[in-house]
Amino acid sequence: MKMNSEIKGLTLDKRYFELAELILYCEVQIQAGTDPVWKLDVYRFILDFLSDSDSILQRTSGTTGAPKNIELPKSAMLASAQNTIDFFHLKKDDVAVLCLPIQYIAGKMMVVRALLAGLKLHLIEPGGTPDFAGISNIDFCAMVPMQATHLLENKKWPKLKTLILGGAETGNELLQQLQTVDTEVYETYGMAETSSHVALKKINGKDREQHFMALRGVQLSSDERDCLVIKTSYLPEKLITNDSVEFIAPNQFKWLGRFDNVINSGGLKIQPESLEKKFQEILDMPCAVIGVPDELLGQKMILAVESSLAKDVDQILKQLAPHFDKKMLPKQIYFVQEFPRNESFKVDRKALLKLIS
Repeated sequence: MKMNSEIKGLTLDKRYFELAELILYCEVQIQAGTDPVWKLDVYRFILDFLSDSDSILQRTSGTTGAPKNIELPKSAMLASAQNTIDFFHLKKDDVAVLCLPIQYIAGKMMVVRALLAGLKLHLIEPGGTPDFAGISNIDFCAMVPMQATHLLENKKWPKLKTLILGGAETGNELLQQLQTVDTEVYETYGMAETSSHVALKKINGKDREQHFMALRGVQLSSDERDCLVIKTSYLPEKLITNDSVEFIAPNQFKWLGRFDNVINSGGLKIQPESLEKKFQEILDMPCAVIGVPDELLGQKMILAVESSLAKDVDQILKQLAPHFDKKMLPKQIYFVQEFPRNESFKVDRKALLKLIS
């Protein structure tokens, strides 16, 4: 790939490298093999991105179908990175932190943004509770909701100006906790196929937003299923997703859930993600709504509640009943000590159903 002329080098863990030095440093570190695997993987990606190839191989999460490996153009990654840089007014020598696995597009894009904007990038071991010790006055970081939750619970929230959250929906409890921090927090919508986010929503502060807004150069529409269709200025073809949405304006939408998770119960179509969010607000406990086969209805809706203690089922139904039509109440309720989650920290609905069964 003909590298963007604006990319001169990278400040990595407080040391600046020009491109030739950076390539040599990554090669030496990989050959030595003394660094932890997660850090060696970062070096490998840097070498891959700075190589002569025009694309990288990236594993998708399944937003547009079954997970698969795709060739992602480096030009698209650079264009996406520039969108983020422009939106957040990131500038040379701003401090950024990578605390996500480099295997995911979100992790890779933190490196690309740092290369393009000239950010000072710090590497932190990916994990449920990232360790920000020794790093102060951070300008920009990306996390998954679970990491943000653990940092708040453990009172280890870093001094951070701007945070983007993605990979899973931000739960109501975390949403409330984020109102107490000075950090400006944005929820993202995007996927590997679009080189990270194409839309953002500010979720804390007095100017918090209710809906996602598309970034520059992104055009949105919907198909016959009311699923989101994305066209960008940096990808050759439009992208048809399996995400059910409701448009508020041509460039604004409300995410409702996954089309393939829809429960058809006696002709009533139930979007689990939207419903479980309302359940969580009322019950103040993590909830998951799942459809299971039923001879009469075709599918019936069951509710799983993440709780270490079993609750009174009748009491829970009494709490929910005033807020919903009878058809929208769960037919059965189960209590699970801890929901199984996938590598992206999303609830694994198939594993949860198997656990309940």
